Amino acid sequence: MKKIVSVLLVCLMVGLGGCGGSSGSSTPASGKSRTFKTGGNYPEGIGIDAADNVWIANRYSNTVTELSNSGVLLGSFPVGARPHGLKIDSAKTGNIWVQNTAGSGPGAPASCPNSTSGTVTALAPDGSLIGTFCTNGDQPQHAQFDSSGNIWVTNQGSNTVAELTGAGAFVATFATGESPHAIAIDQPGNFWIGNYSSANVTVLQPNGTLLGTIPNVGQQPTGSAIDPSGNLWQSVQGLDLASEFAAAPSLAPIKSVAVGVGPRGVSIDKAGNIFVVNQTSNDVFKFDSSGTQVATYKVGECPENMAVDSKGNLWVTNACGSTVTVLKGVAVPGSGDDDSNG
Repeated sequence: MKKIVSVLLVCLMVGLGGCGGSSGSSTPASGKSRTFKTGGNYPEGIGIDAADNVWIANRYSNTVTELSNSGVLLGSFPVGARPHGLKIDSAKTGNIWVQNTAGSGPGAPASCPNSTSGTVTALAPDGSLIGTFCTNGDQPQHAQFDSSGNIWVTNQGSNTVAELTGAGAFVATFATGESPHAIAIDQPGNFWIGNYSSANVTVLQPNGTLLGTIPNVGQQPTGSAIDPSGNLWQSVQGLDLASEFAAAPSLAPIKSVAVGVGPRGVSIDKAGNIFVVNQTSNDVFKFDSSGTQVATYKVGECPENMAVDSKGNLWVTNACGSTVTVLKGVAVPGSGDDDSNG
């Protein structure tokens, strides 16, 4: 009853054009999953490189590990303290960028500007160190690359998003809402930033100027992704929902659907299928491009983020179990927004 009331409440709050969800039916991932150790402690961020190898940020090991597509550990690489997000520059260099929520890292400067502590560590595709760079903010969480190869990083502790060049040089910071967490980028290059504490979404144009704000999204917006139509799908952890909003410049609410308990990362494949990983109920919900739920897959403990490989397999980090689960062939591979930032 409490969940039903919450769903109705958010529909009234944001004035959604439609509000629905599953009837409780589920499709188990029977015979379609495998689980591997990540080689680190408390895996969160994940990305897949051009060779289909899997890169994972391990929060309590202060490492990034690389697995082959068959789950074999290929390497472990030191990064900064408490790494959370991981983003691969797949369009240009193939470099792996890791957001260190507690700062520091190999090659980091002795101090960061204005008494801030946030850093990002960049690794080459072979895992060798490029460097560790300041984000001019605190508690960096997730990142996206723009068309120039610059990286944009949310500073959750500073209420900003930072822009750095692909070489790590600081460009600027831009104001967001309170506690920015996830960041998605649409085809025109606009950045959609879910603000965990102010329960809204900030939309910035490619030059960092404000395009608009989506108010009253709901408590604790976490993961986000852009679908093929340019619409935003935003998970709302505090209300166990995923909500859809129209492409810029409209930003109008479209619908909200019920998901599992504690939704985090959102991934969208090339066909527009939407995957939402639920940290507390230990599962992944799959919706088709219309927002109708078509499957539920059980995974490991405390799942956090996802990425799709070239075979259409969905890789899910299970933080509490220090494992990654592979759901075989459940996604359509291609150029979708197919790695998550929850």
